[in-house]
Amino acid sequence: MSRKIVAVLIVVSMVLVGVLAPGCEPTDETIEIGSILCMTGGLAAMGHLISQGAILAVEEINDDGGVLGKNLTLTIEDSATDDAAAFEAYKKLVEVDGVEVIVGPMISGAVMSSGAYAKLNEVAMVSPSATSPLITNTTWTQWALRTCTTDYLQGGVIADIIIDEGYNTTAIMVQDTPYGIGIELVVTELLEAANITIVESIRYDEEALNYLTELQIIKDANPDVIVQVGYHTDSAKVYVGADSLGLNATPWVVAEGVYGLEAETYPAAAAFMAEADLLGCTLAPDPGLAAYVAFVAVYEARWGESPGVYCDTIYDAVNLIALAIKDAGVYDGAAIKDALYKLGVDYDGASGTTTFDENGDRVSATYGIWELVETAPLEYEYVILEYIPF
Repeated sequence: MSRKIVAVLIVVSMVLVGVLAPGCEPTDETIEIGSILCMTGGLAAMGHLISQGAILAVEEINDDGGVLGKNLTLTIEDSATDDAAAFEAYKKLVEVDGVEVIVGPMISGAVMSSGAYAKLNEVAMVSPSATSPLITNTTWTQWALRTCTTDYLQGGVIADIIIDEGYNTTAIMVQDTPYGIGIELVVTELLEAANITIVESIRYDEEALNYLTELQIIKDANPDVIVQVGYHTDSAKVYVGADSLGLNATPWVVAEGVYGLEAETYPAAAAFMAEADLLGCTLAPDPGLAAYVAFVAVYEARWGESPGVYCDTIYDAVNLIALAIKDAGVYDGAAIKDALYKLGVDYDGASGTTTFDENGDRVSATYGIWELVETAPLEYEYVILEYIPF
């Protein structure tokens, strides 16, 4: 069956731009699922790669016969890395397109803005990358499943790095979003339990022009290590400012929102990351995992570039949704949600083994500790130093 049957609709900045494979308008002979991804904004580079993982999964599902005798189509809406835009996209997918299940949104704040609406309308979401533990403690969490793990785990990995290195004092600098705050709270709790002093904890506006004031406060506190949580655009500004203040001599530990920051787009930030003693944490399947190796090979053959973080988790999310529709036997949001919980027990996918708990959270995964290495003048490579099951 031809891959031309996949329908991909991308909405950029909330203006519809139809990007359809030839001859593949959604019809009564198709089942349409929605997706909300960061195709523009602070995580555009990540969103581009992640979207290709979703499209690849749909192509393979249709090559294998589709779902309930119909072809699967995918409608991708752009959240612009913005919570409010993601909520509008969610409503559009439900009220205009009539979808019964959504892949995404990518960021935690977008999930938080859409969760109550998802429960009210019984249209579940499966996010590949929304990691905030704040999502778990909501009245609608059962409608927000995640093929990524929560920052209870990532925060634990970050705290373990700091404890293992023997640091005594830490400054924490995070964007003022559910993503940043979630990691801040977990790391603070774990470090304080280990008798490590938090000398400063700063939440910053991700839209600010620079962070020199915040960084000067941190420099004056003279921490042994700095924890930073942000996306590509705001983190790049953080690192440029840190370099100007001489903070490249202080060790840094950063979260996965920074992983994949493009040196071509942010050369000064990349230079700082490579020069400083900076370690990062990201969800990273064991490279020896057969399913992941196969996924990478197919992804690279299809797209001519390597997958980034969360490309495997969205691939798994789409495949789990297709299996859930089949298991439910009907395209109905509540039935699909129930089937996702039924099937999401020891599901072996490209990202490893996924099991959902009663809140829709993935209970375990493997993390990679990474650094950015300059391999040649102005050329950089993200290198995983260690893999940690968590």
